[in-house]
Amino acid sequence: MDPPEVDSKGNQIDCDLSLDCSLHFHTVTSSDIYGSFYSTEKAIGVVIATGNVGKYLSGRKGEVNTYLSRDGGRSWKEVMKGSYIYEIGDHGGLIIMASDE
Repeated sequence: MDPPEVDSKGNQIDCDLSLDCSLHFHTVTSSDIYGSFYSTEKAIGVVIATGNVGKYLSGRKGEVNTYLSRDGGRSWKEVMKGSYIYEIGDHGGLIIMASDE
């Protein structure tokens, strides 16, 4: 999956797609400490997940960030540095996040 071009602070993400750099996400089976994909049927297209940009999936603190898609996972934006827990309300009009550390 193609990574976002900038991070949540507006800094350019150094990721060369020709060197197998991509966006990786944690799932229920990949980690017990990071949140996995989350969406709700009432917020069409909104998906939140934790993961990292790089060649491989990382579980290292400082490399895992929180990402948001508004188009069902076609494109992603880093919304917070670090791992967060999240909830979606008001048909996607309200997204609440809290640090899970």
